[in-house]
Amino acid sequence: MSWNPNQGQDPNQPGQYGGYPPQGQPQQTDPYSNQQPGYGQQPGYGQQPGGYQQPGGYQQGPYGTPPYGAQSPLGSTSMGMQPNVEAGLSYLFGWITGLIFFLMEKQNRFVRFHAMQSILFFGGLTVIQIILNVIGNFPIIGVFTFLLGSLVWLIGFVGWIVLMIFGFQGKYFKLPIVGDYAEKYANQGM
Repeated sequence: MSWNPNQGQDPNQPGQYGGYPPQGQPQQTDPYSNQQPGYGQQPGYGQQPGGYQQPGGYQQGPYGTPPYGAQSPLGSTSMGMQPNVEAGLSYLFGWITGLIFFLMEKQNRFVRFHAMQSILFFGGLTVIQIILNVIGNFPIIGVFTFLLGSLVWLIGFVGWIVLMIFGFQGKYFKLPIVGDYAEKYANQGM
């Protein structure tokens, strides 16, 4: 013998699971018993709320990434990650991750550009900090080099945040002097 939870109920008539009560019965006063209009409704499969279609012919996946298997507008990568993720990660630990991504990525110029920009920008700041530390050992110039070193550190920190944001967003952001060299070296060796 089987049990039918809807036994004795007409599925075409409103009942206890929503809708309006049959005539002659009082209205329910519990606001949680009926489903509110629009609550819990999800957009159809492959649709975005508001019907927005991404340029490039694919719907945007979670967190602004293309769905699995779709071609990114920034091109494909040899490491298997999205290009914007690789570009953002190339700034994560300064010139070290820039060097790793520059050597590992062989086909995507966008990633190679951001990796080379990371190498040049943070590598240059590291060299400047080392020089200031050496010069700062002399007694008279020590205060001046400390202030200059603090300014270099602040420029590096702000640059790190800005470059990571632009990299993860998939935007091509070129620093004034370093960006030209990064562009030049990123295109070589491919």
